[in-house]
Amino acid sequence: MQITPGKQLTTKKIMQYVVVLLVAIVLLYFCFRGIKWSDFTEGLRHCNYWWIGVSMIFGISGFILRAWRWKLLVNQLNPKVTLKETYDGVTIGNLTNFALPRVGEIVRCGVVARKKKVTFEEAIGTVILERSWDLICLFLLVILLVVFTWEKFGSFIQTKMINPAEGRVTGVIIFSLAAFIILLAIAAVVIYIYRDRLRKHKFHNKFMGFLKGLWQGMLAAFKMKKKWLFFTLTVMLWASFWLTSMTSILAFPDMSNFTLMDALFLMIVGSLGWAVPVQGGIGAYHFMVSLALAQIYGIAHAEGMVFATISHESQALIMILCGVISLINIAIEKRRAKSPDNYDNKIQN
Repeated sequence: MQITPGKQLTTKKIMQYVVVLLVAIVLLYFCFRGIKWSDFTEGLRHCNYWWIGVSMIFGISGFILRAWRWKLLVNQLNPKVTLKETYDGVTIGNLTNFALPRVGEIVRCGVVARKKKVTFEEAIGTVILERSWDLICLFLLVILLVVFTWEKFGSFIQTKMINPAEGRVTGVIIFSLAAFIILLAIAAVVIYIYRDRLRKHKFHNKFMGFLKGLWQGMLAAFKMKKKWLFFTLTVMLWASFWLTSMTSILAFPDMSNFTLMDALFLMIVGSLGWAVPVQGGIGAYHFMVSLALAQIYGIAHAEGMVFATISHESQALIMILCGVISLINIAIEKRRAKSPDNYDNKIQN
């Protein structure tokens, strides 16, 4: 399966991935430093794994809902794309993120584009659009949390999330936006002046084709006939995340007094941990969730790490298993496609 046309892993990129993995290991080291192994294993024994199993079911339902929602966008480009194809793309993308952070979104576009039903560029456009809606939902949930529970969570959000990034993020955003506008203006002028010469180069045609496909993919939402289904699936997707968080909490007797708002808070904190560009959020998720549990609820570091470890690893397990199953299914499909006569004979026999 071709992920990106003409791109291969270079020594530089491999080194970047190794460095990111080392960062994850360092984060895990600091998370577990000072924890007695006996305290950690004791916490593991007291966990109700039945609820963890329920949380894993909600996690898998999230994969299906995301694939269904994505299918609605892709079907505006080609109605022949199936739910199975978008589901395989989502699960294989999740699996890829455990090896190559942030590459999963590109890989899932390659999975859907492999049968030439849509172009790779169009698939990327739909993913950008889909992820933009997820950012909007996360932003709205943070507002909901801040408005209704500021007294409880406000201090943590202000001191651990907003203050450390406020000055740097503001400066970076202003600088990046200004640089982007300037570069865009310069590029537009250069392209206009040398437009006749550029049309003669293959790179120009490929680049313009990429932009065209990307734009068409992003326009898919405006052509969508089932807009309300798209929004309903988006709500259901985030509800599955919320329920995953709540059922993980129910697995721990010491957290039995936690409410749905507590589950929402931990879901948001955990989402930020998963978003850190390390393999599968390893280390970053553990650090942020255990810190939140200690700062807000006064839960001991060892107990917080037990919760973070089980909640993360249970979701990581289904991501890996579902991704591997999808890879096996695709391999079987390829074999059948190569020898259709042999496969038909086996069915008849």
